[in-house]
Amino acid sequence: MSIDLREKIIIEAANRFVASGYHAVSMREIAEASGASKAAIYYHFADKEALLLAIMEQSLTQLIGIVQHASSTHSDTIQQLTAIVEGLLSLTAVQRSAMRLAMFELQHLGEGERRHFASRYEREFIERIRAILRAGQANGIIRMVDVQASTWVLLGILYPFSVAQGRGHDTGQLSRTLVDLFLHGISTQKPR
Repeated sequence: MSIDLREKIIIEAANRFVASGYHAVSMREIAEASGASKAAIYYHFADKEALLLAIMEQSLTQLIGIVQHASSTHSDTIQQLTAIVEGLLSLTAVQRSAMRLAMFELQHLGEGERRHFASRYEREFIERIRAILRAGQANGIIRMVDVQASTWVLLGILYPFSVAQGRGHDTGQLSRTLVDLFLHGISTQKPR
C-alpha cells in the first residue's frame, strides 16, 4: 500500500522531531527525508507549527479510536481495559513516536492550538478511560479509588512500552499482565 505525500511528510517529521527535538529540525530536512520539495510541504502545512499540530492531531485520533473500539466491542470493564492496553501496545514505532512527540512538544504550539488539543485530549481520550473505570467501580470490579489518579497510573504503566524500540513480546499476553498488575498489584498481601 502506498502512502500519500502528506502522510509521508507527517511520518518523517514525527521521526525527526522525536529524535532531535522540534527546534533542531528544519523544514529542509523534512523535505529531504520525505522526498518532497519545500514548496510541497508548505502546500500541505502553512508552517512547522501546523505540521507539528497535524502530527499530534493524527496521534490523538488514533488514541481516541483505540478507546472507542474497546468501548464498543466489549461490555466488560476488564476486557475494555485489556483492549485499550493491547491497542496502545500494538501501535507501530512511528505511531509511538508521535505519541511521545505530543507529550514533549506541546509547548511549541500557539496558545489557541494548545488549548484546543489539550481539551480534546482530556475530553475524548482521558475522560473516556475514566468513564470505563467509573463503570467498573459501579459494577464492583474496581475499588472506590480516585479515578483520575487511577487513569494516570494506567497510562504510566504503559509509558516504558511506548518508548521501547524492541517489539519482542506477545502484545495480548503483555496486555493481560499489565491490566492484572494495574488492577491487583504485585503483592500477595491485602491492603491495610
